[in-house]
Amino acid sequence: MSIKANYPNDAGTRKFMSHEELGTIPHMPFEEYKEKCKHFLTMKRENGILEARLHTNGDSLQWCAQAHQGLHYFFDWAGRDPDNEVIILGGTGKDLFKGIGRVGPDGEWLPATEFASAPEEAWKMYEYQYLDGTKDIEGQVFDIQVPTIGVWNGAAFHTDLVLFSDITLCTEDAWTTEMHFRTNMVPGDGIQIAWRELMGRKRYAYAELTGEIITARKALELGMVNEICDDTEAAYARAQEIAELIIRTGSRVTRRLTVQQLRKPWKEDISNELRNAFSTEMFNTATEHSPHEITFWQDAHHEAELVMAAEREGKVVRPRIGGGQAEKLIK
Repeated sequence: MSIKANYPNDAGTRKFMSHEELGTIPHMPFEEYKEKCKHFLTMKRENGILEARLHTNGDSLQWCAQAHQGLHYFFDWAGRDPDNEVIILGGTGKDLFKGIGRVGPDGEWLPATEFASAPEEAWKMYEYQYLDGTKDIEGQVFDIQVPTIGVWNGAAFHTDLVLFSDITLCTEDAWTTEMHFRTNMVPGDGIQIAWRELMGRKRYAYAELTGEIITARKALELGMVNEICDDTEAAYARAQEIAELIIRTGSRVTRRLTVQQLRKPWKEDISNELRNAFSTEMFNTATEHSPHEITFWQDAHHEAELVMAAEREGKVVRPRIGGGQAEKLIK
């Protein structure tokens, strides 16, 4: 389908009064926040389209404090930058996430640090989990004023990072599982809002409590994503194409105001739930052991392979104790 573009790309045509004239604070230049975020994001910007790829040492992201804290700074700085017209956020390499842990002084992956439930350790949960986590979600949805496109490539667990985007593309081999309940945690950090509101309450409850594998095809069927692309680079190429279409279809002010209308339900959900739900997750984490061992993520990979193999045969692998049994699909 051919879409008539009503406007040329209007990046760089913004009219504004000088900061010197108004006595206001200038925004942080792109090159400056690009440098500050380089350890977990690689960025480029052309024609007003900012593409940011999450990474660890140039490969799929190891979810760690560095990215957890840095993301809400990125959302703040990129959201304030008036030269951004559309923002694309996704992963690097084969998968969006390689695992959970931390990056050592030599760039090597190390296991996640578990915070003790002792009162003198409680500040760590606030500073490095609750505060950063709530600001990440709020920053992505509230602080960015322009359309966003999420690229979900391969395996992922913190899919809220791409699902809260206005448009979400995924690769053919994309899959996820909701890891909170299966690692003895309460899902309260915002992902429950994204999944529940996109797939529906009943389907979300099933997925959360059973650890169901959600494949690209399943995500498209449930309305969690908009399109499936062949691979990572194809997804980014398509995201660039859609971004250019958005810029050339409406004017700068119109697309910014349209985004605010599109995100109104997300903003209401997040305002009503996020901080209280996250507090519940932190209480649970402080009082119950939540194993963050890499084996959980490795086991999920094995499950995903079985599910995708069955899917290609028109069958399903339903969550069961022991699992692994392909069954006839009954709709």
